[in-house]
Amino acid sequence: MDSLSSASRFMSGFFFGTLIAAVIMVLLCNAGEFSPFMAKLHALEQVIVTALIAIVIVDAKPLAYKTVWRERRCSFILDEDINATLRGRTFGIPFGVIVGILFQNYVMN
Repeated sequence: MDSLSSASRFMSGFFFGTLIAAVIMVLLCNAGEFSPFMAKLHALEQVIVTALIAIVIVDAKPLAYKTVWRERRCSFILDEDINATLRGRTFGIPFGVIVGILFQNYVMN
């Protein structure tokens, strides 16, 4: 196991999860103007919906490589690297929600 490779996969997954969650948060905050369903959601409900959508988008492929597509993945990708990627993306989602809220409050208002 190469710890440097796992650490870089963790950090890249962390930044990817943060970016995706922030984009989803900003889009959902602005979707209230166009969708009556999103306009009825309170702030906590928007955060929960953002986190759920981000988890589905971000963690689907690494989780599939870990479970269902185990035979299809490249033989050079280790289980530790997939675990590090999955862990980094999942830990990045709460920070992405925070970044999205800060971006919405300071830049867009």
